[in-house]
Parts: sequence; C-alpha cells; structure tokens
Amino acid sequence: MKKNITIKDIAKIANVSVSTVSRVINHDPTVADSTEKRVQKIIKENNYQPSRIARGMVSKKMNMVAVVVSDITNPYFNQFVAILEKTLLKAGYTLSLFDSQTSKSLDKEDVLNLETQIINQIRENNFDAAIILGGLIDRITIPQAYIAALQNLANEMPLLIVGPSNIPGLEAKNDLIYLKRDQITPTKLLVNYMLKQNYKNFLFIGGNKTSWITRDRIETFKETLIENNISISNQNIIYTNYYLQDGYNAAKHVIESKTSFDAVIAVNDRVATGFLRGIRDLTNLEFSNFGLGSCEYFEETAFSIPRITSVDHNMLDLSALTMEYLTTILTKENAVSPSLDYSPKLIIGESC
Repeated sequence: MKKNITIKDIAKIANVSVSTVSRVINHDPTVADSTEKRVQKIIKENNYQPSRIARGMVSKKMNMVAVVVSDITNPYFNQFVAILEKTLLKAGYTLSLFDSQTSKSLDKEDVLNLETQIINQIRENNFDAAIILGGLIDRITIPQAYIAALQNLANEMPLLIVGPSNIPGLEAKNDLIYLKRDQITPTKLLVNYMLKQNYKNFLFIGGNKTSWITRDRIETFKETLIENNISISNQNIIYTNYYLQDGYNAAKHVIESKTSFDAVIAVNDRVATGFLRGIRDLTNLEFSNFGLGSCEYFEETAFSIPRITSVDHNMLDLSALTMEYLTTILTKENAVSPSLDYSPKLIIGESC
C-alpha cells in the first residue's frame, strides 16, 4: 500500500463512500457496527492518519448541490437547469451538473452502468444535496440495481427526485422527496382545445414505450378522445422518441403507410417541428391542411414558422418549487408546504 494513503483509498478498500469513512472517523452513531469495525480495521492496518478536512467532512457545509440529467441538450433539462442554477446562486449554492447522455442509448446495460457510476461519483463527494432529473427514473420499469444506488445516495445526503410521484422500493421520507411532473393536465388542455377546433382524425407522434411520461400523455390523449366519442386506432399512435429526427421519421411513416389524419399531437415541440419539416419535404401538404399541437413547449420554437400551439409546463415556477422543496430538506424541516402553483398554460400558435 502506498505511504500517503488518502480517505478515498480507505473508502475504496472498504467498499464504502468517502462520507461513510468520514462518519466512522467522527464516531457517527448512524454507521452500522459492522461497517465501523471494518473501516477502523483498514485504517489501523494502513496507519492512516485522518486529516483535519476528513474529520470535518460530516459537518462541513459545502453549499454545493449535484444535479443529474440524461441529456442537457434536451430543452426541458436545459431550461430547468438554467433557471434552477439562477435560483440556487441567489440562495448561496453552487450547482454541479452531471450529464449522463443516456437518453438516446438503446443499450440497457450501458445506461445502467453510466447512471449508477454518476450516482456513486456524487456519493464520493461532499455535496449538500442531490437532484435527479430524467434518465432511469423516467422509465416505467427501473432496474433494481439503480434503485439500490439511489437508496445508498439517499442514506448519505438529501435527495430530491423530480419526475415520478414515487419509485417502488424507494420510499419518501424527510431527506428523500418526490416532486411530480404532471403530464395529465397539460395533455388534456391541448386535446380539448383541438377538439373545439372540430378536428376528428387524430395522430399521436413521438415518445417511447419505456417512459411513464409518454404513457401518461398517450393514455390521457386516448381517454380524452373517447370521452368525446372519437375513436382512436393504435395504428394512429406512432412511437419514435423525443427529438427533431423522430418527428421527421414519424412524417415519413405516415406518408408511406398512407395514414389519413386531420390533426396531429406531438409529444413535444421538437417532434412537432421535425414532423412539419418531414411533411414539407415529402409531400405537397402545408401546415394549414391539418392541425398540429404539442404536449410540451420549448422556448426555442417561439420564432418558428408556424408557431406551434403547445403547452407551457411553467419551468420558472417548477424550478422555484424545486428550490422550496430543496430548502425544506436542507434545513431539516418536517413538512413541505409549497406556496407555488406551477399549473401549465396553453400557448395558442398558428399550427391549429
């Protein structure tokens, strides 16, 4: 063993986090007896002398928050993180971004390994809290190994999960809070508006079958149509993904399959924009020949032609609400009483 052994070396040998070693050094009673004995034995065997920093790690406030996203180029993550960072800076915190870039990967093992590795990297550092946005938490079925990694993280620092209302096996508590992203209300707003424009033959394009966000939007889309006595065929639901190319591919599929429609609902603005480009490139249709709406507004499309009728999920207030929840767990308050309403808003454009 090298002479200048560090606290990270001890943590690696003991197969625990750096903060756990620090807790052992500081005689934290929350550390399991078996873990404490194993770590102390390794410390003794390697003649490790804890530094003043190591002794102070448990109680030292760093004013740093880790934020995990699966693709920072996605406008949802980009907008949310930009607004959140401004809010955190005003509150005296620094945001440290971890971008897994896993949103486009089809390799399940690769995604699991990358996102778990990031969680473990966060555990090895002395953050005040962590926020998870997207990635595996947005899957309908989440790997148990990832749930275990999140539980280990929650055992060591406050954790805020923005997305689902809960993850089975990862129960909410004082230091673990869920902030649900409502997908039902925005979709209902859009579908009901388009129904009032007398559209009858709908398509839904974009998203993927593994995501609860896509599931909630499509189920709400279908239920709202049925409530209005409009039938919908599964052939009129085209799963692709969340990006421009996916909208373009949906247009190509619709044209090749000769699917009839007078209205299209896209999973987000990027898919809607890609669909319009595909229709323009591959047919003689203009956007005025059908109605187009999007379930999620992105600022980048504010100057598009046509402007897309879309739903603003109110990122500004959602980010501020995230900060309220974060403050609650950082200050160890017992209950969360959010004061902000981040209700979605329908933005009427030229596309329908």
